Amino acid sequence: MMRFGLRRFPRLGEGGHVAVEYALCLPFLLGLIYGIVEISHFAYLRTTMENVAHDAVRYASVHSAQSGTPAISSDITTFTNNELSSLGLNPSGTGGTTVTVTYNPDNNPGSTVNVQISYPFVPFMTGFDRIPGSSATFTNLAGPIVGMAQLTISP
Repeated sequence: MMRFGLRRFPRLGEGGHVAVEYALCLPFLLGLIYGIVEISHFAYLRTTMENVAHDAVRYASVHSAQSGTPAISSDITTFTNNELSSLGLNPSGTGGTTVTVTYNPDNNPGSTVNVQISYPFVPFMTGFDRIPGSSATFTNLAGPIVGMAQLTISP
């Protein structure tokens, strides 16, 4: 027997609300995921620059004037460039990367060595460094990433 009033199939238009909700939520979800990826990219580069600067300062300390092979500023810059290249990043002089090595006053024990690396942050997608709807930029994401380390050379 067939009951009257029961339908086996839904009316047209009743099942489309899921597709509309999906279409409305998907851009926000993709934006959130992309933002997480971009912030992670920035954090990776910042940590890498700090570590490379630390390694360069350590190299300068080990190769002070008292060692058998004393290093000068250009040797430390070369060491830093080699380490950046081995990580697949732009060495100094390419892509806006700069490496600055300063001794205060020289590379003898008791002096300080300072290595500063300035690396440009380039987002995966252009425009990420701007806040939508304004001309303001994110403080850290707009400029270069600066990694810096300082160490006193001990005898």
